[in-house]
Order: sequence, then C-alpha cells, then structure tokens
Amino acid sequence: MGTTQAPAASTHGLILLAHGSRDPLWRQPIEAVREAVLASQPALPCLCAYLDACAPDLPSAAQTLIDQNVRHLTIVPLFLGTGKHAREDIPRLLQQLRVQHPQCTFELTQAAGENPRVTALLAQLAIEASQALYASNLQNQDKK
Repeated sequence: MGTTQAPAASTHGLILLAHGSRDPLWRQPIEAVREAVLASQPALPCLCAYLDACAPDLPSAAQTLIDQNVRHLTIVPLFLGTGKHAREDIPRLLQQLRVQHPQCTFELTQAAGENPRVTALLAQLAIEASQALYASNLQNQDKK
C-alpha cells in the first residue's frame, strides 16, 4: 500500500499596498508599518507594494510571496479613503492576479483610512496637535 503525503500547509501572507512616489523618503512610513507588522508577527510573510512610481508593484510583490509558497494573500490598501485606485485599479490588478495564480486566494481589505480605529486615531492626533500649538502660543504670549 502506497503512502500519500498530505499537501503542504498553505501559508498566509500580507501585502501593504500604497500609492507610491518618486521621493524615496515618502516610503518611510509605509516601510515602518511593515517593520511593525514583522516585529509583532515575525513568521508572517509581509511585503510592501506600490501602485505607481516605485517598486515593487503589486504583481511583483505577490509573485515574491507566491515563490515562498504563500497561497493566501491579504492585500491591505494603506490609503485614507476609497478613491479611484481602490475602487477601480486595485480590483482590476487583483482580478489579473487571480487569473495568473488560480492556486492562490487574494483577499482585499477596505482602505486603512476607512477603519474607525484609524479615523479615531487621526482625530486624536489632530486634537493633540491643536492643543500643543495652542499651549505653545499661550506660553509665547506670556513671555511678551
């Protein structure tokens, strides 16, 4: 009687998708999110990908993970809102990936900025910035 090997466990991977920019400094916050993910989940394959002006693009990042035996990919758009890219361009790219890699599952989350926790954090940061500037202006007026 022959032995049957169980299929290899499918690996889950994460792609942080951002717009992109020619300015190399623009990537730093996106890469910082990746570093935070890896610090928290070191075994989770995670890459950044960009829609425009810098590499890797989404298909290249997906291929890199697929080459590492990742078969379930979650794509998180690091956008503040669901504009044309999130409504049209990203779904089109995902459809192409699904056709090219039928053995894989691609899941797209909502734009990060539409998560209520992100909205609340941005509001809190804005309030803190306003309060800090107000307090600084009061101190400067007292010195006059």
